[in-house]
Amino acid sequence: MRTINKRILLIVAVVVIFLFFTILLAFSMFTNAQEYALKSVNAHLYESGVLTNAGEIVDTNGIKLAYTQNGERKYNDDPDIRASFLHILGDNKGFISGGIQDVFKNELSGYNIVYGVNKSSDNTLNLTLDAELCAYAYEELRPYKGCIAVCNYKTGELICIASSPSYDIYNKPENLDSDPDYEGVYINRLYGGLYTPGSIFKVVTAMAAIENITDIYNRTFYCNGKDGTIICNDTHGEISFKTALNQSCNVAFAQIAVELGADKINEAFHSAGLDISYTTNDRITSKSSIININTSDSKSDIGWTGIGQSTTLVNPYSFLNFMCAIANGGKSYEPYFVKSAVNENGRKIYESTPVDSGITITPTTASLLKELLRSDVSDYYGDYIFGDITMCGKTGTAERDNKLPHAWFAGFSYDDDFPYAVIAILEECGSGLKYAGSAASSVMQELYRKTISG
Repeated sequence: MRTINKRILLIVAVVVIFLFFTILLAFSMFTNAQEYALKSVNAHLYESGVLTNAGEIVDTNGIKLAYTQNGERKYNDDPDIRASFLHILGDNKGFISGGIQDVFKNELSGYNIVYGVNKSSDNTLNLTLDAELCAYAYEELRPYKGCIAVCNYKTGELICIASSPSYDIYNKPENLDSDPDYEGVYINRLYGGLYTPGSIFKVVTAMAAIENITDIYNRTFYCNGKDGTIICNDTHGEISFKTALNQSCNVAFAQIAVELGADKINEAFHSAGLDISYTTNDRITSKSSIININTSDSKSDIGWTGIGQSTTLVNPYSFLNFMCAIANGGKSYEPYFVKSAVNENGRKIYESTPVDSGITITPTTASLLKELLRSDVSDYYGDYIFGDITMCGKTGTAERDNKLPHAWFAGFSYDDDFPYAVIAILEECGSGLKYAGSAASSVMQELYRKTISG
């Protein structure tokens, strides 16, 4: 009898253990069903690891960027559009980190918990980007490496993104991994780039000065072309705060940085949102900008930091966000480009909502910075450079040891009826105004032609 009881207990125990693990497996299958269904081994979506079945991706004007036809993934007919959208869409095999064909594959596949993955998805992912403008910006970048982006500073919608180098997904170069011209080709430089900022950083130093030096607008500085280790681009003589920013005087801004001290510059860097790594609505994580400055540093080190040299590194996405905040009265939304996703019946299955960037600039400071940046263009660069657009902005020529400088332009339209901010970084080419300013101007004028001039 005891033997029978022991056997019954053993059987019951085995059954209980079996049921426990069956329930655990079922729970795991249910809670992770989406992850399992969307893996690259799923033949409904992939063939030999290559994406073949997903819904359409369209730009803000309804232009098809990617779609599936007869079981094959297709892309826009224009090779420039294909190249300019490589980093946005991602390639078929997932080499491009953060491509929306991967991170939005749930919305594109039509997956749901009841029916799983559709054999043929008619879902559509709608972007805020203008495909023709992105292709135009990509051509403005070439042959240099770098990126250009344009954002509506009132809404956070990105209208244009281009990152170079890139390639046509239909014609992938055979020497992609060995040719230095394609170095960093898998990186979207808007989100993943870190660069010495050069003189665009003077906007951060100017913000710190406005908030901490009460008589900054009444002060003058003297520049004889050099101050200790700080070398200026000219001999400016006696110069005001505004003119020092206009003419990008290194000596004046190094002196301002030293007077402010490391803590105030760090505070401004944080207020500008530059030390934030943003994970956007587009499910892309940007790199945070880097500043290395503390109170024990020498005056020379603090001065170099204040003019955007030293070891400071800036991410283009975060600096574009900073420009948007200045243009929009101190507040900005994290720039994004995925607007919505709809199913075959037109029902929205995803909709992006603007997210506050966390930038903390007072309306007064933002207004003063806006006027300074307007003065840069009107009183120094020349309004003619930007055609019919009333622009505000700052150039940067980021010096680097034994290499050509990186060229920067960061700015925005002054007019509320054309509320766009732009960032441009062209690597190893020279003057910020000549290269980045010219590229930014061309892209902004093309956008103006499309939106205002019609």
